[in-house]
Amino acid sequence: MNRATPSINDELRIEGTSTYPTRRGRVLLAGFLFVLVLGGFLRFEGAGSRSLWRDELCTWHVSRIPIGESLRWGPELTKPPLYQFALRVLSSDPQPSEAALRFPAVLCGALTLVAAFWLGWMGGGLQVGLALAVLLAFNALQIEYSREARPYTMLVLGCALSVPLWFRLVTTGRRRYLLAYVLTATLTLYAHYLAALTFVGQGVWWLVQLRRSPREVEDDDSSDQMLSPKGKRYVLAPVIAILLIGVFCIPLAVRYLKYKSSMFQGLEWIAPPTLHRSLGTLESLTYGWRWLYGMLATSLVVWLVTLSRWRPKRWTRLWAPGDAEPEAMTGLLIACLVGSWFGLLVISWIAHPAMVARYALPAAIPALLIPLMIAQRLHRRAPLVIALVFVVGSAPVWINRQANVGLREMSQYLIEHVDPNRELVVLTIDNTIYTGWEDSERLGFEYYPIPGLPVAELHLESDGVTARNDVLKDPRGLYLIVLWADELKIIEAAGRRIEPIKIDGIKLSRLLFEPYRLIRIAPL
Repeated sequence: MNRATPSINDELRIEGTSTYPTRRGRVLLAGFLFVLVLGGFLRFEGAGSRSLWRDELCTWHVSRIPIGESLRWGPELTKPPLYQFALRVLSSDPQPSEAALRFPAVLCGALTLVAAFWLGWMGGGLQVGLALAVLLAFNALQIEYSREARPYTMLVLGCALSVPLWFRLVTTGRRRYLLAYVLTATLTLYAHYLAALTFVGQGVWWLVQLRRSPREVEDDDSSDQMLSPKGKRYVLAPVIAILLIGVFCIPLAVRYLKYKSSMFQGLEWIAPPTLHRSLGTLESLTYGWRWLYGMLATSLVVWLVTLSRWRPKRWTRLWAPGDAEPEAMTGLLIACLVGSWFGLLVISWIAHPAMVARYALPAAIPALLIPLMIAQRLHRRAPLVIALVFVVGSAPVWINRQANVGLREMSQYLIEHVDPNRELVVLTIDNTIYTGWEDSERLGFEYYPIPGLPVAELHLESDGVTARNDVLKDPRGLYLIVLWADELKIIEAAGRRIEPIKIDGIKLSRLLFEPYRLIRIAPL
């Protein structure tokens, strides 16, 4: 190849100080644009047709009340306020549509594909970036949380974007990466507290890099490629970034410390994790047990062997002595994976159970990217082949997606079937789960009203069964709405009986309107 236009993995060419894609690179970029459009469509499609559920209604509620009150409102103490701030900026409507409430999540879900493509590009070239974007674009869990009015896609986007920014900050010390990383990390922490786990992993990786001997790759501008810097500039830049993030997050830390006990109350629904359940959470973030064991576990073993003195000679080409950048990026991804997943497991063991898929979402990107980077070192076409195989294999999951039947459909059903003269709608307020959080249970009928129908509330004693009021003694037929409580025990304790609900000639003991249950109680 002409020395004036050297190539980088046959995807890019350099002319002077500029870099241009080759023909193969242009094809890969066009492929990414197609994946971005399709992935964005999967996220935007249906965002307005699905009913809001309880957590999303809480998001709506805090975005419409005064800011000071919203920061103290119990059910939302587990989340920093970035999402509600975004809603306040985007709309002043006191009751925006479902699509408007979910728009920040949908947008961040689509932008995550761009951040993932850049991260994969840095890790192994355009093909690795495209393969990672494909895996994320069609991941059923990523699509699901992209269409929910909650801050989880903000969390994933921030963590994904922070990895390449931190890598460049540590290896170059440049001001633009410093400013970009501080902004990204700060906003991500204001989206969700658990972003700190990923940032802790990045900090540990940086400390390990400082302890290693400086190595440079052969490049005309090797100062920008130094991977174990010990110069003053390279040490100070990350330290300054950490200090600035700490200063900007002081209000967030004060809020966390002030409402810590109430915040943990909002996590009572999470069961203590076992190792198998925790691995199952990681499995749900990727593409099943085949990916977890066949791809991720195998890739980690290969990576460790290539770093040891016992590696086979044919594996030497994976990371040659001067090829330190992919090795360091892989190490950073492993640190982020350990921080975001294992850190969550440690928190669940020593503080409070928190191991659920939504909180472990940042672990998905390193868990998907590490095998692609290892495979790319073995064969350049392997990442795309792997991505296409797993996406096609999971097609029934992301193609056959059914809209949930939720509160909106329940409201419509009650309006059509309840006789206001002979029947009563009863909303169960289960104080045994979230003491004093009754307001969050009432939000459903505020957003989806049932005008003209009589509605009463059933408040339960601490046993979760005995009624504190006499609403169950009402002789009329009752439509009982239950979220947490055991409806069978409640009805038996009151001496009432269930009257089956007929749907298309089929008798049902209850109707499911996720996550609520509707039960018809026979009149006395």
